Amino acid sequence: MRFQRNGFAGMMDYEVLEALLTLAIPRRDVKQLSKQLIAKYRTVSEVLRQPIETLAKFPGLGKTSAINLKMFLECTQYCLQEKCLKTNLLDDSGKLREFVRMKLGVRFHESYMAIFLNSHNYLIDYKIIAEGTIDRVHTYARNILEIALNIGASKVVLVHNHPSGICLPSDDDLTSTYSCYNAMQPSGVILADHLIVSRSECFSFKDHQIDLSGPPEKKNDAN
Repeated sequence: MRFQRNGFAGMMDYEVLEALLTLAIPRRDVKQLSKQLIAKYRTVSEVLRQPIETLAKFPGLGKTSAINLKMFLECTQYCLQEKCLKTNLLDDSGKLREFVRMKLGVRFHESYMAIFLNSHNYLIDYKIIAEGTIDRVHTYARNILEIALNIGASKVVLVHNHPSGICLPSDDDLTSTYSCYNAMQPSGVILADHLIVSRSECFSFKDHQIDLSGPPEKKNDAN
């Protein structure tokens, strides 16, 4: 079998999807189906990010096959999460960024997630905090802080996606970051970073030296 020799290396998108569909729909020729799915959604990742309900309505699939297909994406995310549990995520941020891109970058609507870390920067848990429309979501700083205190988290990384694919912070993104930082500060929980993700990119406030506590001019005005 070709996969046994080189994995997916050198395969066309429809061939990769065909291999997955062979497992999702046993004992059936799925080459034409894989070509039809790629023709509609363009890439394997775009196929896998579709909701189960959408895939189930695609001619030739059905709900059971759609669920089986979605399990491949979920399995990949689960393996990445396992790696995050054994990694200092602030020193080696690559695994975290890959994980959050897969979790949020594939979503059609803007969503906020909080990553909760212990004092050694290891993953304790993660939660979807809020979900919004295609371009707007409200964050709940109080909810994030409450979860952090309940599970004993020392640090939080705030994450949200931009379905547009442009991972640059808006004024609302900056305001929500400042609100979260200032809500957490009295409790000793640290907002360590804010990541904006798409399917292929990740913008880090920390890497771009954005002060999470707020713009200097406003802090000076407060004093």
